[in-house]
This record gives sequence, C-alpha cells and structure tokens, in this order.
Amino acid sequence: MTVKRPEWQQYQHEVAEMLSELGFTTAVEERVTGVRAAHDIDVTARITSAGIAQLWIVECKKWKRAVPKERILTFSAIVADVGADRGLVFAENGFQAGAIRAARNTNLTLTSLVDFRHNTADEVAAMKVKGLQERITALENKFHSIWDLTEEERDKRIAQYVGPSGFLNLPPGHSAVISHILARLSQMKEALNFARFNRWPVFHWALDDELPITVNAWPGLIYITEETVATCERIYDEMESPQTQVKDWRELQSQGMTELLTKIRQPKVN
Repeated sequence: MTVKRPEWQQYQHEVAEMLSELGFTTAVEERVTGVRAAHDIDVTARITSAGIAQLWIVECKKWKRAVPKERILTFSAIVADVGADRGLVFAENGFQAGAIRAARNTNLTLTSLVDFRHNTADEVAAMKVKGLQERITALENKFHSIWDLTEEERDKRIAQYVGPSGFLNLPPGHSAVISHILARLSQMKEALNFARFNRWPVFHWALDDELPITVNAWPGLIYITEETVATCERIYDEMESPQTQVKDWRELQSQGMTELLTKIRQPKVN
C-alpha cells in the first residue's frame, strides 16, 4: 500500500525537485551542524560555481496564513549559524509586512513555487555562466602563456598536445595546433553572452565539428559548455604534465558528452 505524504512534506519535495531541475544537489529534512547548534533543515541545496561550493538552505511553510516576522528572524539566525550562502523561505500564502521588511537587504529570499521558478531560473543560469566564463578565460590565459616559455619548453609542451588540430590537418607538434582549441573557447564565451541577452537559439561548436550545434535553452547550453570546457582543461593538463599515454583527446571527453554528440550527429530518419 502506498502511503501518501502529508501535505507539508509533499511541499518540501516539490521545492527540492524544482531546485534539482536548476542544477542543485538537494536533500530533504537534513540535519546541518552550525557554530552553535545542529538544525533540522527542510531542504538543503548545494551547487558549485567557478569552483566555489555554495549552500542554500530552505524553509517550507505550507500554511493557510501569511508567514510572520518572528519566523523570518528565527530562520535568519539559522542561516547565519550554519554559514549558508543564502536562505529561502517558500510559502504559498504570502508573508506579513514585517516579515518582508525583516528580509530586506539580507541574504534571505521570500518566495513561492511559481515566483521562484519565474525569477530565479535566470539568476541561477547567470551564476553558472559567470563561473564558466571565468574558467574559459583562465584556460585561454594558460594556453597563451605557452608563448612566454623558452623555445625548448614551448616545443615540449606543444609536442605533448593531444587536442584537435582543426581542419587544416596540421601535424603533431606544429605551433599552430592550439589555435583551434582557443577558437573553440572564444566561441563558447560568445554563445554564453548571446544566451545572457536572451538571443536564442545560440550555436555551440564541438571540438571536432565543423558545423555548429543549435542550442535553444539554458540546461542544454550549460551542460554542453561545462563538458567541453572540462575536456579542454584535461587537454591542457596533459600538455603540462602528461599522466597517461593518451593518444586521442576523445579519451579525455566524458562518456555522457560522447553519447550526446553521437546522438546529435545521427542522421534524422523521415
């Protein structure tokens, strides 16, 4: 027999599922230890952006009345005690005026399921975009810094390059081979910028494709960009300090990304 969750508990799971859809790792009714005490949190949401882990904690109020100021002040203290980056209070019947004033100019957000989905999806995407752009810029700088090395060290690094050389079919060890990967990094930054200004669809070039992939929404763009940047980072790491006998850069690409590209490239059957 299936046991139906109480309404308040179902509300917690609905909030957790929505945050998961935005890319957070979530847990329902998790005990979090703070500086002064341990707290039972309705929903915890974790995400890493630009290598920095963030913790959001959530209180869910499935009440028939508006949430009062006192509840917000208590939750604010919990947010501070556990060192959360952000605290969210979800309520479908609103908040009293005092509660809204208490949350103003703090790291608290008072919201509902509909309002959060509408207002925060773009905010979360922007946070991820910022992190991705920082990673891309850092990687571009690393590749460009190769030219600051001595000629001997530079030739050694380039000889260890296992990434794609583009469509000029340049031989291994040729100094121009890394221009292809730099072009792809630049194209990814451009695609992210277009998406930030809602200029959909945007185009993504896989590392070994001459024709771009059309992307129509944030989830797909974030995933395919994160995976491609991670592959480029591994290619650079192999140049700097080869750990394995990698012969083909595709060995450094995740299986999920390889499977996705294979599916995209399959000819459509009418």
